[in-house]
Amino acid sequence: MSSHPEAGPPSFRKPTAGDARTVATWLFRRGERVDMHTLATHLDIGRSTLYRWVGDREKLMDQVILASVGDIWDDARRDAVGGGVDRVLDATRRFMQGCIDFQPLATFARREPNLALRVLLDPDGLVTAALARNLSREVAAAAPEVAVPQRTFEVLALAATALLWAHVAASRDPDIDATIDIMRTVLSAHARVAESPGEEADRL
Repeated sequence: MSSHPEAGPPSFRKPTAGDARTVATWLFRRGERVDMHTLATHLDIGRSTLYRWVGDREKLMDQVILASVGDIWDDARRDAVGGGVDRVLDATRRFMQGCIDFQPLATFARREPNLALRVLLDPDGLVTAALARNLSREVAAAAPEVAVPQRTFEVLALAATALLWAHVAASRDPDIDATIDIMRTVLSAHARVAESPGEEADRL
């Protein structure tokens, strides 16, 4: 999906749960606060129906952010340069910078930092799972010799997200380079284990 807001709010004859997520995403991309009351009013449904469809506001924002940043990862992956681990890290760097440059997400993090961090740092959330899955797939494609447990990708996804958005929420500039260096250290360690599993595994 494009990160650019549509020209006007979607309209529906008989709204569905999918329509609720569509309107919420449209509001988010305009930089507006995604309010459950406003959303229910626009769809002409009761709030109880809305909550039944999408869960609470935290769960809804998890879905909205995931829908809004998918194309940022696709662009980062397509434009990444280098090979092996370097390509994975370049894609990750581009993705992180793309998320920071995506104004609706940055606005949300600064306007509602507590909610934003709860959503973005939820280990069971959709956003975290998607980032871990994307990292896993990119490593498998660009550096198949690097054997990384899925749990490690999950931890890397959480660490990268925390280092990025905790700074943004506090209106400070995040240090993407430091985050990439941490990821490089972890992935390089697994690459060495793959090359000589005996001795390296004992040290790790």
